[in-house]
Amino acid sequence: MKISTSRFGKIEVCKDEIVCFEEGLLGFGDYRQYIILNADEGSPFRWLQCVEDGNLAFVIIEPLNFMFEYDIEISDSDAGFIGLTKAEDAVLYVIVSIPANPSDMTANLQGPLVINAANRQGRQIISSNSRHSVKVRILDEMERRAAKLKEVQKSLNPESKEGEG
Repeated sequence: MKISTSRFGKIEVCKDEIVCFEEGLLGFGDYRQYIILNADEGSPFRWLQCVEDGNLAFVIIEPLNFMFEYDIEISDSDAGFIGLTKAEDAVLYVIVSIPANPSDMTANLQGPLVINAANRQGRQIISSNSRHSVKVRILDEMERRAAKLKEVQKSLNPESKEGEG
């Protein structure tokens, strides 16, 4: 089927690509069907485009694309609601807010989107982790992630001493 969107014009949508959020998203409960579109080749950002309203779309990102770790507990009730039986079927996204200055963009870690890749059912859950904020600066987290990765790489591959070998 074809849908008209304000950002991408008319696009062809395969029914198998649609993710159903049975309860909608927080503040957008009337809209339940979305597709995930790639923003740009190689970009970690995606678009969560509403199928029912072409003007409604959210920028989303997988948390581990900008953070070193993201611990989220998915309750049995949330997992059951979307038919999630295997952890490897869970795909996590967070919604990104981009202000006038894009370097100040934030991610909502407190309200992640959990999608069951096996059946395309999704739910926005509320994290009970007190470290998860509604507005986490993505660029700050990327810097922390890069520093942490550098530390890990150093510990795995200590530099050889000069004069050896």
